[in-house]
Amino acid sequence: MQIRTRLTLLFLLLAAGILAAVLSAVYWMFKKNTEESFYQGLINQTEVAAQTILLDANKLHPMPSNWIAPDDDINNLPYQENLSIFDQSYQRVFSTNPNAVPIPARDLETIYKHGEERFIHFNLHAYGRTVSAPDSRPYVIVTEGYCNPTVILELRNILIFSFLIGVFLVAVSGWYYAGRALDPVTSILHEVEKIQPSDLSKRVETIKNKDEIGRLAITFNLLLERVERAFLMQKMFISNVSHELNNPLTAIRSQIDVLLQRDRSQEQYKVALNSVLDDLKSLNNMEQQLMDLARVYTTPHSIPRSPTRLDELLWQASDQHKKRNPEYPITIEILKLPEQEEDLIIHANETLLKLALLNLMNNACKYSPDNSAQIKASFEKGRHQIEICDKGDGIPEEERHLIFEPFYRSPRHLQVKGTGIGLSLVKSILNLHEIDISVESPPSGGTIFRLIFPE
Repeated sequence: MQIRTRLTLLFLLLAAGILAAVLSAVYWMFKKNTEESFYQGLINQTEVAAQTILLDANKLHPMPSNWIAPDDDINNLPYQENLSIFDQSYQRVFSTNPNAVPIPARDLETIYKHGEERFIHFNLHAYGRTVSAPDSRPYVIVTEGYCNPTVILELRNILIFSFLIGVFLVAVSGWYYAGRALDPVTSILHEVEKIQPSDLSKRVETIKNKDEIGRLAITFNLLLERVERAFLMQKMFISNVSHELNNPLTAIRSQIDVLLQRDRSQEQYKVALNSVLDDLKSLNNMEQQLMDLARVYTTPHSIPRSPTRLDELLWQASDQHKKRNPEYPITIEILKLPEQEEDLIIHANETLLKLALLNLMNNACKYSPDNSAQIKASFEKGRHQIEICDKGDGIPEEERHLIFEPFYRSPRHLQVKGTGIGLSLVKSILNLHEIDISVESPPSGGTIFRLIFPE
């Protein structure tokens, strides 16, 4: 079922229920007030009879029963009003219509019991009450009358007709305004349907109203921006991977082709094989980094974590870096330590976090003129901070937001060996651990990568 139809039906049911309740209340209150007014007239007649007829109660004697059932329906009596007086033995002693249908004894008994009573006598509304004659003898006066239902029936018909007209108008207006309310949504759907994967630069037109539909259009545009950025990153990723893989493969093939053209000395073969080995190591390093990056991207929630002591992790990363690159010296300076050793423990994936520190250390050493790096650590309760500093030329402001993109390499350092994956992998690992990273290049030179751990 379409939203427009569902909204119309819900609005119709709600409005019809409210309208029916209001009209029913109007009908009930009018009917009740009409009957109350009619009974008030009967009460007044009863009071008049009590003050006039019973003044001379000695003239009241039991009347013979002359009642004969009418030929037509007994519920449609041939008279429309009557006043009768009954003594305590339920004998009728007075009646304005001697041939009137007598009041049943059970109704008279109820009147004697309660003092007064309203009831229906065939098609007549009746009111009876007990009164005392001057000689203290109890009597019952019953006043009957025909309450014409024509006005009530006419009102009922008018209300039913009004209800049907109201429901029809509510259905039409609900359908119209539901369509008007959903027009912006329909427009957004049409615009989104026109957007093709080949051109993700189009955006949904936003409306000025800051309502839910306006926020929906803004959300669609934000989603399209993320999708477009993802497509661009995918294209860049494929292009850069192809380029990075092509360079060492081309170099390996070229060197092998040159070696096979003629016989060479053992020393020449050794130099060529070492060069091929370096290229293969670069390929293997790139493969490992790509696998780590894919692991962080695809299964971030399934990566296990465990309590890890941060200072020990820093020293382990430094020792491992020295073993891999003995020509890259690293100095570590601990500025502050907490009073309790337990405050040094964080909940993290030790392998990935160590990998991020190794990449930052290696990156700092590569871009320092003397291939050295300095690390400053401050471990305080609730606030741990690590700074990895190099002595290079620094990173320009316009490049700082690009260095964490996959395969990005500054044009100023193309001669330095690298894949452009390391910092992207670092950023992904730190995001996984909710660790903030900032980059600064002070005027004095060098670059500072600052890691701030969550509290």
